[in-house]
Formats: sequence, C-alpha cells, structure tokens
Amino acid sequence: MLQQNLVGETLQGHYQVISQLGGGGFGDTFLAIDTSKFNRQCVVKRLKPQNQSTMQWVEQAFEREARMLEALGKHPRIPDLLGFFQEQQEFFLVQEFISGDNLRSHLIRGQQWDENRVIFILQNILEVLEFVHQHGVVHRDIKPDNLILQKPNNQIVLIDFGAVKQISTQVFNTQGQVASTTYVVGTQGYMPIEQMRGHPMLCSDIYAVGMIGIEALTGVFPHELGTDPNTFEVIWRPRVLVSEDFARVLSTMTAYHPSQRYQNATQALQAIRELTQTVLPSNVKQTPPPQSVTTNTSIRYAGFSTRFAADIIDKTILIIASFMFDFMTNGAANANGFWGRLFFYYIVIGFVYATVMESSVIQATVGKMLLGIAVTDASGNRITFEQSAKRYFSKILSYITFLFGFFIAGFTTKKQTLHDIVSKSLVIRKSR
Repeated sequence: MLQQNLVGETLQGHYQVISQLGGGGFGDTFLAIDTSKFNRQCVVKRLKPQNQSTMQWVEQAFEREARMLEALGKHPRIPDLLGFFQEQQEFFLVQEFISGDNLRSHLIRGQQWDENRVIFILQNILEVLEFVHQHGVVHRDIKPDNLILQKPNNQIVLIDFGAVKQISTQVFNTQGQVASTTYVVGTQGYMPIEQMRGHPMLCSDIYAVGMIGIEALTGVFPHELGTDPNTFEVIWRPRVLVSEDFARVLSTMTAYHPSQRYQNATQALQAIRELTQTVLPSNVKQTPPPQSVTTNTSIRYAGFSTRFAADIIDKTILIIASFMFDFMTNGAANANGFWGRLFFYYIVIGFVYATVMESSVIQATVGKMLLGIAVTDASGNRITFEQSAKRYFSKILSYITFLFGFFIAGFTTKKQTLHDIVSKSLVIRKSR
C-alpha cells in the first residue's frame, strides 16, 4: 500500500502530487502536475476499495466506470479523463483540473437569488446534465460543491461523478458476489427517497438540481427545509414569492415520488426553456404565498424597440459629451478637424462609458437603466470588462452589415443581436 498522504510522490513516473484537495470514506483527491505535459495541472483521485479479497471484480468494475468517464469527458463542460491506473492495489483516476469557483461559494445562507438568476443557473446545469443522461448515466451526487463556474462566462462544469465511488463501497458475500454497498452515494438534502434506498434513477439527479434551485431562491440549506407529513413533499413555497409557472417546474423536479418528476434532464430542460419564453403582462398579479419576502418574474429578453430607444438615449449622451470635451480642450474657435476630433472623442468616450457601466454592478448604460433593461452573460451574471469591450467593438459588425446585425435579434430565441452573440451576452428586462 502507498502512504496515506501522497504529497511529494510521483505516480506513473510523471504525475507529481503537490497538495491534497480533499478526502473521505471513498478516497482522497490531490492536485498534481503532469511533468510529461508541460507541467499541466491535473486532479488525481485515489479510491479505497473496502474489500481487498475481490480485487479482480473491483478492477473490472473500475475500468468499466473509468471508460464511462472517458466518454463523458468529451463534453467541454465535463473534466477530461487523462488516465486511470492501479498501483499497489489502489486505484487512481487522473482528470483535467477545472479552475473557478464552485457554486457553493455563491450560495450564502440567508441570501436569496432573484428568479431570473435561478432560472439561468438551472438551465446551465441541465444543459450539461442532458449529455450525461443521454449516455444513460446517473451522476448521483449533484450538489453546489460539484458544480464549477468556469471563467470567463461562468458556464457550469459538472465534476465528481458518483459511479466510481460506488465501486469502493461494495460488500461481498462468502461466494464473492456483490451483496450490498456500505454507503449510499449522495449528499443529504439533495438525495430523493429512492436514492437513499440505494436505487438511483435519472430523475434522482433532477431532484438534486431542483433542490439547488430552491436553495438559491430561499437562502435555506435543503436539509433544513421541512416536509409535509402527509405528502412528504418539501415545504419551500411559504419562504419566497415566485411565479406560478416556475413554482410548478420546481415542484415537479422535486416531487417525492419519482414517477411524478421529469424523468431526465431533457424533459426538465425543456420546461426551463419554456419559462425563458414567458412574458408576464404587467397587469397580471401573482398570488403571493404566506410570509413571502421577494418578488420575481421569469426571464424576459429585451425587444428591438426598447433596445433602440435605449441606444438613442445613450448616443445623445455621448454626442453631447463629445461636444463638451472638444469645447474644453480646443475652444469654440478651432474649427480645423472638428468632425474628425468629434468622431474620435465619440469612440473613446463611448468605449469607456459602455464597457465600464455594463461590466459594473449596474449592468447597464444610462439608456438601458431608464428603460429597465440590463446586460448579462449567458448565465444571467454580470459580464466581465473584457466581454463588455468585445461587445462594444463588435457593434461595428452590426453596423457594417447594413444593420443586419441588429435585425437578427428578431430571429434568435433570446433576441440576441450580432454583437450579443459575439460577446456571449444577453439583454434582458429587469425583474419587477
């Protein structure tokens, strides 16, 4: 057996372990560098089989599940499997290291996300989970800790699949046959009843995703929520005001009986995408549950007329600012090169104005703020300065295509212009 702490050791001649990331009953996780690949960072996972007397079965099962992870790793939002091997009767997986914050660091107890943001994050999770379910794989341990927000666009990367963990928890009878598992793979609060009983299904993952949505909306950890003594359904509605359509989707995702849930990520994703197309008229009132604390609506993408009006306001501001700057620096009498200077000032001031304001906590220029719209990334979060700069300069493409770049917003599902698509951004109406 290898020593307990692998820090400082080199595995397979080129995986140099530099620190320990975590550990538990299933195994340990280490950060390493692959000296054969330009010192690229990677994650080494050491599994701890509970029964050493059936190593042949464990080895076959480990290789089978590793091959599954290798196939799933072809998706850009699932870590690539770089290698798997056995050393001194211990089993190792080497996976791509994903930099970024996990979702747990963004879910703070007592802080409630608005509905738009929750819908965005659920769609983000379900998009990658759909690929997993299409391969017939149940993740088994979906929770905020296993969802990495990868920079710069905060796309969800799904890590730490539970299938391989299951191998290291098998219990065998005297004939060497699998009798049971010593642990249920999963995390309290995110596991539905059938998974607790050792029978995970595709819809078990959907339950976990729904509970993440409820946690973000309410600011309450799932295991702290009560259940109805008659139906065993999770009680969360009294804690937050949410649109009826979204409440129905979340309730379906987290239904106590598996047959009443969306059966896979494709079905759940379809329901979430339908929400993003919903426009709630301002004269339609939502019936608040008791003790509700916040108000939200479904995602509403800004239309052409609203964006055009906001653009007129912003252009007026920029033209006035350019005139004033030219007057202060060159005086009223200096007419030589006036229009050239004015154009230059307009471009420079416009760049500072748009990029700073749209990448700030305001997420909008003055024109957009006045008309109740904001710029977000594909996940509903604030865009980076780099994204905002790309958005500003790619507007040139929208202009030089004889404004076609603007008009394509009428043909895209999220009402994106050409510069929205290039910068991977959205313009949405703010929740009221």
